[in-house]
Amino acid sequence: MSSPQQRRFFKLIHLEEALRLMHEAVQNRPIECENVETVRSLGRVLAENIVSEVDLPNHDYAAMDGYAVRASSVKEASQSNPVRLTVTGELHPPDHPTNRSIADHEAVYVACGAPIPKRADAVLRVEHADKENEEIIVKTPLEQGRNICHIGEDLKRNELVLAKNRLLRPQDIGLLVALNRKYVNVTRRPRVAILSVGDELIEPFKDSQNKTINDHAYIVSSLVEYFGGEPVLIAIARDNVEDISRKITSAMEKADLVITIAGCSVGVRDYVPDAIRILGEPGIVFHGVALSAGKVSGFAVAGSKLIVMLPGHVGSTVAGFYLLVTPLMNMLQGLGFKDSLPTLKCVLDETVRAKRLVDLLLPVKVFRSGAEYHAMPLTKPLSVLKNLVDANGYVIVPANSVLTKGASVDVKLYGALEFHSLAG
Repeated sequence: MSSPQQRRFFKLIHLEEALRLMHEAVQNRPIECENVETVRSLGRVLAENIVSEVDLPNHDYAAMDGYAVRASSVKEASQSNPVRLTVTGELHPPDHPTNRSIADHEAVYVACGAPIPKRADAVLRVEHADKENEEIIVKTPLEQGRNICHIGEDLKRNELVLAKNRLLRPQDIGLLVALNRKYVNVTRRPRVAILSVGDELIEPFKDSQNKTINDHAYIVSSLVEYFGGEPVLIAIARDNVEDISRKITSAMEKADLVITIAGCSVGVRDYVPDAIRILGEPGIVFHGVALSAGKVSGFAVAGSKLIVMLPGHVGSTVAGFYLLVTPLMNMLQGLGFKDSLPTLKCVLDETVRAKRLVDLLLPVKVFRSGAEYHAMPLTKPLSVLKNLVDANGYVIVPANSVLTKGASVDVKLYGALEFHSLAG
C-alpha cells in the first residue's frame, strides 16, 4: 500500500560530499575487538601492537649445512695454501643447547639450523670443504659471522613487530606463531544485514515463474564477506512501508550496518526512504549521488545503526557497494575510511563521454596486451548481470568530460582476485 507521507524526491550531491558526510557519521565510533586463535586470524585486522618478548632467534645457528670453524684458523687459506682442520663431531638442530666447543684448527659439522659450538664464529659451506678421513681441507678464507644466523637477527626483545590496524597476512601469522602467540586481539568483523525489497522477488532455487530471483542479495552478501564482514541475509521485504520498516528494524537488531537493495528511487512503490524516516533520528543523511551508476543511493543513521540504500539495477547495486559500503566496512574494522581497492594504470580502448551533471562510473574489462594493460569499456544497460560478470574493475569519468581512446586511465580493480584474470 502507498503511504500518505511518501516522498519521491532526492537531491544529488557529489560523491566527495557523500563520502565526507558518511565519514563524519562513523569517525568517532568505537571499534569492537575480540581475542581469536592466531592460526585462524588470516585476513583479520590487528587490534593491538605486537611487541616481541624474546630475541628471535634466541641462539646462534647455522644458516646452511657446513662446518663451524674459527675464522682465524682459515684466514690464510687459498688454493695454493690449503688449510687442514680436524673434524671433532657434528651438531643438528635438536642439539640446542650445546656445550660443545672447538679449538684452533678444529671444525664441527653443523646441519642447517644446528647450534653454533662455542668459540666458532663462521660456517664453511659443505660444498666448499674437501673431506679427507677426519679432516677437511679449506681453500678459501672466511670472515667472522659468515653463514651464521645470530641472536636477535630476526627480532630483538621489545621490538615492535606488527602495528595495530594491520591486515594479517599468512607471513604475519607465521611470525606470531614463531613468537609463541597462541591468541591475538583483532577487530570484530562488522555484521552487515542485507535486505532486498520488491513484490516481484523470490528466493533462489524455488519456482521462479513470473518472479525475479533475488540474486542481488547474494552478490552483496559475497562482497560483504570478501571485504571482511559477516553477512546477515534478511527475508525479502514487500513493497509497503510497514513491511520494509519492520524488516529494517529487525535487521538493525542483528547488524552494525544495514544495506537495502531497490525501492529507493522515485517510483510509486519506492518506499525505502519513507520507511527509514520513521525509524528515528538523525535519519537520512543524504539521498542521491551525482553518479551514474548509483544515482539514487543514499545513507542514513537510525540510533546507532548505519543504513545504506542501494539501487535495484545490478550495476548500480554493485557500484554503490564499492563506492559507499567498502569505506564504511573498512572504518568499522580499523582500516580507515577508504576503499582499499588496487589501482592499475591502463590504456583505454574506446572513447567514453560522461554526462553534463553526473560522473560516470564505467565498468571495464582489463586485460594484458604485451607490456601494457588495457581497459575495454562495457556499456550494456545497468540491469545486465553478464556485463558485470565480464568486468573486473571500473573507471570514474568526471562529469562533462571525455576520455579519448588511447588515454591512460586509473582503473580500480574490484579486488585482488581480479589479478587472476589479467593474463594476456
